[in-house]
Amino acid sequence: MFEKINENKTTLYHGSEKILKTPEFGKGEINNDYGQGFYCTKNRGLAGEWAVLWSEKDGYINEYSFDYTDLKVLYLNQLPVENWVAVLAVNRRGSFDAVVKTRMTKFINKFGLDISPYDVIEGWRADDAFFSYIDDFFSYGLSLEKLKEALNFGGLGNQICLKSKKAFDIIEFVTHYPAPVLRFLKTAKDRDFSAKKQYWELENKAVGVILMDMIGRD
Repeated sequence: MFEKINENKTTLYHGSEKILKTPEFGKGEINNDYGQGFYCTKNRGLAGEWAVLWSEKDGYINEYSFDYTDLKVLYLNQLPVENWVAVLAVNRRGSFDAVVKTRMTKFINKFGLDISPYDVIEGWRADDAFFSYIDDFFSYGLSLEKLKEALNFGGLGNQICLKSKKAFDIIEFVTHYPAPVLRFLKTAKDRDFSAKKQYWELENKAVGVILMDMIGRD
C-alpha cells in the first residue's frame, strides 16, 4: 500500500560544500529527518540553497541520474501527515520535557512506520523552523489541521533520501554546477523567514483535532 514503482529515470540534485561524484553508503548524520542516508531534491534551486545555508560559503549543486525501477520506495508525502511526523519524531532529536516525551512515544507507537525495508524515502522536507511547529503540536498548542497548513509555509519542497546500498549503487553522477553564496544564501534565508512569519500570523492554532484527541487523554 505504501510503495509505488516509477519506471522512469529522474534527475536528482544534492547541495554540498564539495563535488560528490560517488555518494558513499553508510555516511551522513543519523539524526536527519529520515535517518542516515543521502538526501536529494528534484529542485535545482533548492539544492543550491542547501549547498550554502550552513557553511555560508560557495558550494556546489551535484546533478545525478537515478532510476526508481525495482526499488522499494516509501512515499511519505502520499500518506497521512501523522505518519510523516512520527518518522521525524523517531529520527530527529530535540529537547522536550517528560510530559511531551511521553506524548511523543504514544504518538510514535500509534502512527510510526518501519522504514527499514525501503530503498528510498520521499517526503516533505523539515527545516529547523518547522520543528517549532512540531514542538507546538506535541505541546498541545497546534491542531493537526493547522500543522498541515503550515507544511506549505516557505515552500520547503520535497526531499528524496537514498537509504539502501542498492539505491546507492544505482545513482549516477552527471555533472555539477556552482552554487554562489551571494545568490543562494539570501533566497534560503528569505524562505526561512517567510515560513516563520506565516506561522507567527497563523490564527486559531489550536482549532481542530489536537494531539490528545489522537492518542487519548492521560
